[in-house]
Amino acid sequence: MSRTASGKSRVRMGRYRRALTTQGQYWKMYLAMKLRRLRIPSPLLLLASTLAGFFMLGLLMLSVVVIDVISTLFLLCRKLLRLGRHHQGNAVAR
Repeated sequence: MSRTASGKSRVRMGRYRRALTTQGQYWKMYLAMKLRRLRIPSPLLLLASTLAGFFMLGLLMLSVVVIDVISTLFLLCRKLLRLGRHHQGNAVAR
């Protein structure tokens, strides 16, 4: 009996998947070997990763504050220039 076309493609995809998985494992092993050769103490690595996390968190908080300040200034300028949502026409300004 011969295989169907879908069976052949399934086998081919299995080979591709296996090759990619093997290649991914190779790169993980290669990276682990290079990191091991650097001989960085683990407390120092932990401290550096913690500081990097706090730095990213600080940047995120700073961006939120900057967006809030800019939007507040924009709304104040609209209020000062009387560019509100409702056009009052010839109404007396208050």
